[in-house]
Amino acid sequence: MFADGTFADGTSAVRFLWSGFYGPNLCAFRALRYNEGNIPTQANRKAMDEHIIQQLNALNRAFYDAFAASFAASRGASEPGLERLLAGLPTGTRVLDLGCGQGRVVNLLPPGCTYTGVDFSAGMLAEARKRAPQARWVQADLLAPGWEEQVGSPWDFILLRAVLHHIPAYTARLRLIQRAARLLAAGGSLALANWQFLRLPRLRQRIRPWTEIGLEPAQLEEHDYLLDWRREGEGLRYVHWIDEDETRRLLNDAGLVLCELFYADGHDQALTLYARAQAAL
Repeated sequence: MFADGTFADGTSAVRFLWSGFYGPNLCAFRALRYNEGNIPTQANRKAMDEHIIQQLNALNRAFYDAFAASFAASRGASEPGLERLLAGLPTGTRVLDLGCGQGRVVNLLPPGCTYTGVDFSAGMLAEARKRAPQARWVQADLLAPGWEEQVGSPWDFILLRAVLHHIPAYTARLRLIQRAARLLAAGGSLALANWQFLRLPRLRQRIRPWTEIGLEPAQLEEHDYLLDWRREGEGLRYVHWIDEDETRRLLNDAGLVLCELFYADGHDQALTLYARAQAAL
């Protein structure tokens, strides 16, 4: 995206705003191959063009800025999986929340923790400040250089919840995990939490054709989707489906050791895939 807010084809980012997550045994479940529009598969995939990455990132930033209030209102104060993930944190843990959204995590931590929340959306950070004005909030694009210097280090626990599935391209997702892992204190943990939207028919119905934002399926990677939003207006956002296989691959390629993998949230406790990892010894 250029400085004037347009993409390479001259289209404005805000043009893409239309107006204004089966049970505890699902660790055995493997990737549902819902390949919409003949998107290239893992085997024959080529690297996504940088301008496409930036276009999708700009699309999501515009979406969250425009729908920050309605999005925050649609989410509860906590979720079972998130509570499980945070339950073992001791008092005084240094927590870095990458992609903090409306700031739910800070109010779920034990007393005495040091917390910093990072998000690229000014709108979502405004919602976060309403919930925890005393916390440290940093606006930064996790695809851009320099955010590590803004947050500092080391951190005992780094969380990427509902953010990695918004990062276009496997290489960019891997790079983000690697950058985050370098900020971990000795013995620290990094946790991922990703939306399993393809498991629910009602969410699959929200998939839109890529042509609606001027892209062709061949320009995307396998498991890339364009989803609509229907609360207090209509919008579009990019979401990548990260299954168990990709979770394991990302952590392995980043040099991390998977410690815990589980599903939780939603009516069937399978709306989110959680993973916790540590640096290899």
